[in-house]
Amino acid sequence: MKILLPVIGVRGDIQVFLALAKALNNEGHETTVALNKKFLKLAESYGIDFYSLEGKADDGTNELQEIMKAKTTMEAAKRGTKFFFKGVIGQTKTLQELCPLYDLIIGYGSFGLAEADKADKPFISVVIDPTMAEKKFSKNMRLNMGLIMEKIALHFLMGRKYEEFRKEIRAPPSSKSNNPLLILLPMSQYVIIESDNWTSRNVISGYWYLETASTYSPPKELQEFIKKGEKPIFISFGSAGWSEEDNISLLIILFEGVQQAGVRAIILNTEIHADEIPDNIYLIQEIPFDWLFDHVSCVVHHCGLGTTAEVLKAGLPSIPVPHMIDQFAWADRIHSLGVATDPIPRKELTVEKLSMVIAEALENPRMKENAKKLGQKIRNEKGLKNAVRSIESAINET
Repeated sequence: MKILLPVIGVRGDIQVFLALAKALNNEGHETTVALNKKFLKLAESYGIDFYSLEGKADDGTNELQEIMKAKTTMEAAKRGTKFFFKGVIGQTKTLQELCPLYDLIIGYGSFGLAEADKADKPFISVVIDPTMAEKKFSKNMRLNMGLIMEKIALHFLMGRKYEEFRKEIRAPPSSKSNNPLLILLPMSQYVIIESDNWTSRNVISGYWYLETASTYSPPKELQEFIKKGEKPIFISFGSAGWSEEDNISLLIILFEGVQQAGVRAIILNTEIHADEIPDNIYLIQEIPFDWLFDHVSCVVHHCGLGTTAEVLKAGLPSIPVPHMIDQFAWADRIHSLGVATDPIPRKELTVEKLSMVIAEALENPRMKENAKKLGQKIRNEKGLKNAVRSIESAINET
């Protein structure tokens, strides 16, 4: 089966799709990803066929920076909707040309859905935010009221614009579409809470992991740093920051917080840092987590889906510092599972708070044990195999 996987977003989003593409290829399917030119080399490094979507290399990162500046959830949603349609308009021509050439389209959210409908092709949606799972009315009136409010909000944010977009590209209206066949949620059954009003089209498969190539060799300086003392902590806030100025102020907080806690740290920093770096700090711009997490004691992170999945799999305690949207929900969830400290929103992060939660994560034996046990459960899940099996079953039933 020939399968097209169109995806937009930052690296964490891209890795989820590359992992699925590899798994589908391993089962004899022929997959191609359509993605931002910034990630073409990443796809190529894993031997995955690709098409380049139109747009600038920094599309996605710049958008996230703007979304993170929003003062309210509604403002963030409005900005996200604006950027979504901006990206779709620039890339729909490519997708309209590609979709007729494939047997199945698996897209990020609704990205590629209209184009698949126009080409009369089956479409499967991958969502990384559980609130975007498909819902139905049930006997639970509280859930029903929430669903009504959600539908109203989506209608005013996206509804009319999306239907106008479908009409412009000559796709049928959403009401006449049988898609998506499935809504795949690449997350663990031990972490996500399934809602009573979810439909049967939602499939919780387990996390999808993109394994590091066996030829990977870490920098010698990093290996030497790790060997110098006790296991360092690791700090990563993903691939998108608010701004260069914010990155500088954030590093100051991280340097001083780590110093106060009396620990060593490896910090993922995507910006070039020319100033002096303390001896107990190692800055790195890119590192495969599945290799690194064998060498660290806990992780300070933003609670993006991909990073959270890797930390949980490794059985490490988390220090959540959510920045935006679904990250707050993931932060609260892993805290409720007893594998993370109380979340500190990015805007409230201080040297003193960081120092205190580092000490808590390193000294709390129950948190360490909870993280270890949950990690074992997650490692035993077969997320990608479950996803491939669900995809094949859905297609066979059409």
